[in-house]
Amino acid sequence: MALAKGFGAVEAAAEKIVRPIVEEHGYSLWDVVFIKEGAAWYLRILIDKPEGVSIDDCTSIDGIINAEIDKSNFIDKIDYLEIGSAGLERAVRRIEQLPLSVGKKIKLKTYKLVEGLPQKSVKCVLDAFDGERLNVSGEFGTAQIAVSDISAINYDDFDDFDDLMG
Repeated sequence: MALAKGFGAVEAAAEKIVRPIVEEHGYSLWDVVFIKEGAAWYLRILIDKPEGVSIDDCTSIDGIINAEIDKSNFIDKIDYLEIGSAGLERAVRRIEQLPLSVGKKIKLKTYKLVEGLPQKSVKCVLDAFDGERLNVSGEFGTAQIAVSDISAINYDDFDDFDDLMG
């Protein structure tokens, strides 16, 4: 999975519909994911707010989003609509999510061994992003990684990581 520069067509159409609803209710839209799992197609709307997202938060906008998507005609089939929290281990799937992630603890995976990293999968802090390269730091020191070398990024907010970073 390379970091995408934007939404796919279905995700972009869904984002246009759901973003105003999500923001009107005091949440931020982290991601829209349209994916096939087994025989079923899922449209996942991942939301966030500073104090975290509860099940009640998700259900409070589920019906509104479902009704708006049903009224639109941008897709033939969605088997499941899911409204959920972006989560503590949220995936960073899009380049536009990187500036929002600066200062966060992450799990970074690369396609190949990159200079400055001890292995292809590391825990680190995203220190900066200049549009093409990430500056990261961890127990290995610091490194710069091109976006094109990244296969996956997830937030890493667990306590054991605090011990690693000293």
